[in-house]
Amino acid sequence: MELYKLLSELLSRIEENVSGTREAEYVVDLPISIVHLRRLFKFAFGVPLQSYIRSRKLAASLEHLMLSEKRILDIAIECGYEHEQTYIRAFKREYGLTPGECRHSGRNIHITAPLHLFPKNNVCGNLVYGPNMVMMPSFHLIGQMYRIEIAEAPTKAPEAAKQFWWNNRHKVPSPVEPNIYYGLTKTLDPSFSWTHYLPSIRVQNLNDIPDGFSGDTVPASLCVGFRYIGNHHYEEISELRAEALYHAIDRLAKENEGKYELLDSEFFVEKIDTNAYDGEYCQMEWFAPIRVK
Repeated sequence: MELYKLLSELLSRIEENVSGTREAEYVVDLPISIVHLRRLFKFAFGVPLQSYIRSRKLAASLEHLMLSEKRILDIAIECGYEHEQTYIRAFKREYGLTPGECRHSGRNIHITAPLHLFPKNNVCGNLVYGPNMVMMPSFHLIGQMYRIEIAEAPTKAPEAAKQFWWNNRHKVPSPVEPNIYYGLTKTLDPSFSWTHYLPSIRVQNLNDIPDGFSGDTVPASLCVGFRYIGNHHYEEISELRAEALYHAIDRLAKENEGKYELLDSEFFVEKIDTNAYDGEYCQMEWFAPIRVK
């Protein structure tokens, strides 16, 4: 099952049966082990699966609590808790007060909203998130410079990245983040049909650039960022996947163009933490500078 469909199905099951008593109830017949699913969920959404299920279960219990006169015990059982005290303890950890106190407090309670995936998050069955605004500090890169025709970038850039990563990154002295790949793209002139692409790793300074290598400094910039999660090795970001990813980034960025101007014609950066690959899923981040309108 595709990554996008897998997580969409899981989120639907949680909402349809939020009172389930065991995590395993939500993964029956899904083509993935509970161990891998937990890892994937945390990877995709940034929260543990068990924590999300608990938060959604407690959020559902609030409706019974605030809109009825049901006993706390009955609410606990309806929401999948076998014991009243287990429910009360979980409720207090989540909201800072007991169900009884909540019922009479008059306070607004902030709940965990249901997670959703949308067609715009779907990239060849995998996932893309964003945009997020980030302030990126200045940093230095050393790598091998390529001149790549824009039309050939989805094919040539991954080839250049693999060539550098496996054959030449070890020649860069004193890398700051030896397990993180950076791909820096710069367009010297918008009228050119080609760009400069620098497969590289981060260094402390540019004082020791080996022969045949190039150095560059990425300026401190307010950027827009996107995150891609794929059910494959990071080396398998194929031409098809790369094109689909950049089309998705372009579409998502345009949805927000009233807020900022995307300056990817100046430069953009791909970032892959190779240590994040867990044997099943890879992650890539993409950043480009913006000008807030």
